[in-house]
Amino acid sequence: MARGPQVAPKAGQDSQAGKNAAYGALGVLGIALFKFKALGLIGLKLLTSFKLLVFFKSFISMFIMLGIYTMMFGWVYAFIIVGLLLIHELGHFVWMKANGLNPRSIIFMPFAGAAAVSDQPDNQSLNAWVAMAGPLIGGLTSIGLFYFGQARELNVMMAAGWTGVMLNLFQLVPAKPFDGGHILGAISKWFLLPGTLVVFTLAALWHTPLMFIIALISAYSVFMIFTGRDKSQLTMRPAKPLDKFAIACTYMGLVLILGFVYAQADAHLIKILKTL
Repeated sequence: MARGPQVAPKAGQDSQAGKNAAYGALGVLGIALFKFKALGLIGLKLLTSFKLLVFFKSFISMFIMLGIYTMMFGWVYAFIIVGLLLIHELGHFVWMKANGLNPRSIIFMPFAGAAAVSDQPDNQSLNAWVAMAGPLIGGLTSIGLFYFGQARELNVMMAAGWTGVMLNLFQLVPAKPFDGGHILGAISKWFLLPGTLVVFTLAALWHTPLMFIIALISAYSVFMIFTGRDKSQLTMRPAKPLDKFAIACTYMGLVLILGFVYAQADAHLIKILKTL
């Protein structure tokens, strides 16, 4: 185990790292939009309206986000967080590519995360696995980053890993537009009801208007699905029972692992912050 809390903090370095850990909580403002596809599509259209930027839109949007995060949180933390967002989206992107969904690009937006845009899957099972790929790859990478930082006593890496775990765990809330809504929605639309309630509850606890907006969007999505007005649901084939079982097991395992590591990381960082 690392001896982080037992080592006297170095002036400047650990102080800044401690602030980075605290700033990580600001990621909550961007969590709600981490995979907000509508913004991703808007950003894609805006960028592709400039013909010279068609092939560079992913890199340009990433560097814009990187610059803003660097000004706010420092370049080390900014690079790590943007890297974790990229890894999360690459999980989606690679799975889309492997299944012939013609992924176009990955768009980055400051405090709105990133979005990978592709064709719509023709079945709910594939849609669920595409959604699962992001938090699976991104979550495991964040876990590895936190424990690496803990072993090396690098507070900024632990803070970034904690933020990454939190972001990916939040993405598993079973409410659209989050990944969890697409995952459990493939098993049963009834999971979306408690998931939407969770979003409303978090909005009330955090007193964040943005979360209330997302909660309303989730509620609207539920309304469209239960009234049969969601055309995307009507065009996708239902998942088979064996696929549903595999999706459910993977989902629950990922939630438990990320939840366990998040609790450990949160407690460890709180101890470090108390020493600063």
